[in-house]
Amino acid sequence: MRLLAQHPDDGVTARRLASTLHLPARTACALVDGLRAEGLVRQDPGTDVLRPAGPLVPSAAPPDVNLLRSSAMNWADRLAAHSGLSVLLAVAHPDGVRIVHHVFRPDNSPQHLLTGETRPAGCALARALAGPHDGRCVYTPEADAGTGSLAVAVDCPGPVPYAAALALVGPRPALDPSAGGNGRYEELLRAAADALATDSALTPSR
Repeated sequence: MRLLAQHPDDGVTARRLASTLHLPARTACALVDGLRAEGLVRQDPGTDVLRPAGPLVPSAAPPDVNLLRSSAMNWADRLAAHSGLSVLLAVAHPDGVRIVHHVFRPDNSPQHLLTGETRPAGCALARALAGPHDGRCVYTPEADAGTGSLAVAVDCPGPVPYAAALALVGPRPALDPSAGGNGRYEELLRAAADALATDSALTPSR
């Protein structure tokens, strides 16, 4: 959206968007589809040029990460316990997303804390934030061989609404929808996201 804001009149082609943001063409197209579905951009059918759908306003204030993390702890812990996988919670960041909470998978294997790290725009967490917030889950493979992420957007209520993204990270065969066995994990992920979104602690006092 910042790139489009720099070219409000002449617009930006999808190819230029992918090149400038160093994204694969398919990832850029998926992000554009999500922005169009949200009514944030319009695309000229003849030239494929993208432009803001309306006047761009300053972004909402960033969420209170400490409040978000404290509200998410119980739900994220339960999600990790029920799924047997690690859990990530992230918010939007100029480079993609920033991980604000990480629950280790409940086993004794060595694990590295990811809280505070950023992930690029093509990751599952960022794609979930960029796409329609309708409960659909987004899967992408991780850099580690054999590992993938399944993420869903979480709309957080409040006077200034904002969104976060919740993800499960684990073996690709378990999470990859093409493998046909991730239905249980999608249900667990959606249930945790719904619980987090309706948590009264996420609604700041007026």
